[in-house]
Amino acid sequence: MKLGRRDVVKMVGAGLALGGTSTATLARTRVAAPAAGTPEGRFRSYMMMRAALDERLVIGYVSGSYFGVVGAEVTPLWDVVGATFARYRKRPDGGYDGVTGEIAHFLDPRTGEAPGRFLNPYTGKWMTDPRTNLPPSRLTLLPTLELEVPKLVPGTRFDHVIKAPEVRGDDTWITEVTRVGMPAPAGKPGFNYSEMVTLHARTADLQRTDVARVPCLTSFTNVVDWRPWMDMAGHPGHLTAIGSGRYGVTLKDLPDRWTAATRKQFPDLLDAPGALLDPLWNG
Repeated sequence: MKLGRRDVVKMVGAGLALGGTSTATLARTRVAAPAAGTPEGRFRSYMMMRAALDERLVIGYVSGSYFGVVGAEVTPLWDVVGATFARYRKRPDGGYDGVTGEIAHFLDPRTGEAPGRFLNPYTGKWMTDPRTNLPPSRLTLLPTLELEVPKLVPGTRFDHVIKAPEVRGDDTWITEVTRVGMPAPAGKPGFNYSEMVTLHARTADLQRTDVARVPCLTSFTNVVDWRPWMDMAGHPGHLTAIGSGRYGVTLKDLPDRWTAATRKQFPDLLDAPGALLDPLWNG
């Protein structure tokens, strides 16, 4: 996954309804939203911001930039833009089983295109971006705000925390922190990835009982080891990225740079975005 979880499950995503339970049905079945300070209210708010309370296809995106960090020196490298696609099905225990996938591209900041090759300023050599995207993966979100990911690589360290909402007037923020450490073959270094994602929505929207999700802005920061394809073995430092985006969008709302790169590499997705998830969702 180009946003940093390559060889790890693509974990989460959210967006706008393209089908699913109607708002009228939700209004009939929910009398009042649970209080934000309760465990039920926190889980519901998170699902409405990052996912959905029904089985609709949800779409989100993040657009940002990667930097190399050596000591205290930060070096611009490339831009990144990725879109996530997900669907969630409610469980008897109140949690949700989800299927998520992502299409992401590394871009030349000067042209906005995805060339697949970048000049490494640390080595002076050209490096080739593998330009691959992992197939969709399964996850489970529990009412306790815990995230379960099946079939992780043996020996993987996975820690995911959804922090309590911060509510100030009509603004609500929820931050989630993910830390992943993957083992590597003998004689080679492992791979570590950490990210912090902050979601922002209107408090009044989260209190509505006639919608299954709400408009949501997001900001993104990560810290990750050098990519294997950068050929940086033994070189001090690491990568970091910053970005922002939205959950609750349609295909036409996605950044033009993502659409252009996807049209070249995965054109079928633009005609049927839900098909990306169908093998697992219908399986």
